[in-house]
Amino acid sequence: MTRTVLAAVVLLAWIVFFGLPVRAEEVEPPRDVDAWHQAFTASIGGDLTEPLHRGWSLGIVPSAGVVLGPYEWVAFQAHGYLSVSNGHSFSLFGGYGYERGPNSETHMATLGWGGVRRLSGSRPQRGFYGKFLRYRNIRDFTHGIHHGLSVGAETGGGLFALAFEFGAARSSQNHWAITAQVGLKIAVPIFIPLSRSQGTTPVD
Repeated sequence: MTRTVLAAVVLLAWIVFFGLPVRAEEVEPPRDVDAWHQAFTASIGGDLTEPLHRGWSLGIVPSAGVVLGPYEWVAFQAHGYLSVSNGHSFSLFGGYGYERGPNSETHMATLGWGGVRRLSGSRPQRGFYGKFLRYRNIRDFTHGIHHGLSVGAETGGGLFALAFEFGAARSSQNHWAITAQVGLKIAVPIFIPLSRSQGTTPVD
């Protein structure tokens, strides 16, 4: 029985490795990555007329929405961001924001890594992404002014954005305000090229 099984395994290995020769003309030629990407984008309904911009650009992102979690648990928040990018390795953004809840109001200055970008999909649209460090000036209507820092991330596509933020602030009376928020926003990313794109457009 053992010899029979061994003989079957040897025969199968011979067929797999030596019994299925492949002629040279049947080998698939190297794939053109740019042409493949163009065909794939067309198949999902993407926009082929606008190549990815690789030059310098500005991005403008006004946004407004609701944040959930401490300090206020439910509050209104609005931001305005300005981003600068070379479309490849450098992308920074900064901006100003305002938050208002039942018991406080907050002014915010933000500096982060990220900016406005083009998104592929069924129709052309812009998105925003970023990781940030934020200074918060909280005016608590009961405990006075608090100064603090927070870190977070924000991403969005089209008209919708989602943000996460964590931090803390302290008043001169040693009262602490903890920030742990999730933000749901409506945003309008605007893309402004500053130079000609250095990218390449696939050629048929």
